[in-house]
Amino acid sequence: MFGAGAVSALRRFERGRGEAWSLIGFTGLALQNATFAAVIATRLALTSTAARDGATAGGLWALHDALFTLNGTFLALALIGLSVAGLRAGLIRPWHGTLGLASAALLFGSATLTPLVIDHTGPLGLLGLAGWLMWVAWIIAYGITLIRLNPASLSHEVS
Repeated sequence: MFGAGAVSALRRFERGRGEAWSLIGFTGLALQNATFAAVIATRLALTSTAARDGATAGGLWALHDALFTLNGTFLALALIGLSVAGLRAGLIRPWHGTLGLASAALLFGSATLTPLVIDHTGPLGLLGLAGWLMWVAWIIAYGITLIRLNPASLSHEVS
């Protein structure tokens, strides 16, 4: 719902400029949802496997952790696309765009460091947590912006 609402509000502004930042963001959201569905499927597989086969459970946990951490890549793509689109359309304020881009950088950094995050406990895992917490603030602010948006202002096309 959020992604469709954001694209609906932003595409009118982008179309006239020949840009597609909102579609890039929407693609990130779609990929993030698909990856998170795989995370949930792995968790379900773990519930039926863990008690019977420890080796299989270990492999499933590794897959779960990798998917969960790499999920940040797609969340970063969504943040970049929708932040840039929102800034260029004047829909979100500069601080909000900066929050989205900073969150994307932390999430992408965490995803890039996935092997280190999985193999070594330590502060690197906090990159993803910090990025995720910033994303929560970003999506709440973006949602409020979309709710407050005047539908009449969306009827005008930018040429």
